Amino acid sequence: MRYPIQITANPLIGPLLRGFGVRRGNSYVELKGGALTIRMGCWFNETVPLGEIASMAPSEWPWWGGFGVRLAPRQGVAVVASTQGVVNIGLKRPCRMSILIVPRNAENLWVSLEDPDGFLRALSEATGLPVSPFVSFWGKALSEATAS
Repeated sequence: MRYPIQITANPLIGPLLRGFGVRRGNSYVELKGGALTIRMGCWFNETVPLGEIASMAPSEWPWWGGFGVRLAPRQGVAVVASTQGVVNIGLKRPCRMSILIVPRNAENLWVSLEDPDGFLRALSEATGLPVSPFVSFWGKALSEATAS
C-alpha cells in the first residue's frame, strides 16, 4: 500500500519543492513485502524492515523546522513537505540512512502524509503494534510531556 507525502500548498514553498523534483508521484511511503519504504523525489529513498519498527504515532512538524529531507531531534530524520499530516515512526535501534550524501543513524522518522490515519492503521496492522499517543516534535509522548 502506498501513501503519498503531503506537499504544502504554500505559494512559496510548494513550487520550490517541485523545483527540486518533489512531486506526489515520487514522494510517498509504501508498505510492501515486510518493509516500509520512504521516498521523496531523488533526495531520499530508504527501506526499513517492519521488524525494526518500535512505535508509531501522530506527530507535528513546525514550519521553522524546514521542508524536504531534514535532520531532526532525537537522532531523527524528517521527510516532510508540509506541517500537516505528520507521523512519527520510532525504530528499535539506529538505522543508517543517507540524507543526500550525509549518513545518519536514525532512531526516529517524521513523515508528512496525505492520509496519516490510514497509514498509521495499516502500519499498526502490519507490525502488530498499537498506535501510540501523539508525539511532539521533540519526541516526547504527550502523556510524558504533561507528567514532567
